[in-house]
Amino acid sequence: MSTIDSPINYKLPELTQYLAIDYEFVGGIRKSSLAKVGIVDYSGLTIFESLVYVNPENITDYRTSTSGIKPGDLNHAPSYEEVTSKVKDLLRDKIVVGHTLFNDLAALNYRHPYELFRDTALYYPLRKLMGIKREGEFPSLKKLSKEILNLDIQTETENSGKGCGHDPIEDARATMLIFMRFREQYEIDLLNNKDCISGVPACVLALIICPKSIIKL
Repeated sequence: MSTIDSPINYKLPELTQYLAIDYEFVGGIRKSSLAKVGIVDYSGLTIFESLVYVNPENITDYRTSTSGIKPGDLNHAPSYEEVTSKVKDLLRDKIVVGHTLFNDLAALNYRHPYELFRDTALYYPLRKLMGIKREGEFPSLKKLSKEILNLDIQTETENSGKGCGHDPIEDARATMLIFMRFREQYEIDLLNNKDCISGVPACVLALIICPKSIIKL
């Protein structure tokens, strides 16, 4: 980690302000549909976990090898409206941490203030560490976890042969751990108005409440 140029009398946000989120999706007729969500706090404690009902007639690909979801799994799950309402309540006024977080917020159809937005896929020091230079290209969470935490995640699909898929809770915990390693640097970079965040994809700008000065297309 590079030397931190700290502003005078700065104060980091309280740890209880942070939540990390991760989703899994199934393929639909027109677009992917939210099918599973996990939220953890700064310590990795599970705050919320749920499947999401999707009409099976609208599912074209369960993506079982990555989502872990099989036919029938979503039949008795809470509705999209129920789950997203709960998630929005949990995220409100929180600092939300994610990896390609913009995708998760787009699926939630939730406008979140940019100043409460922490995305490990967009943070330049993490991108540089993984050799990512092009806008619109993002580091793999799996590779980032191995590089920074020496932690293997998303191993079930490779090693078990059972198609267990990604676990949103596991991925959210890994994302939070990575963020916490860089938390002070990330927060101070933001306080210093440092150019430290890759451009937010244009397709989700409408879902982020942000000043025009940080928008890079």
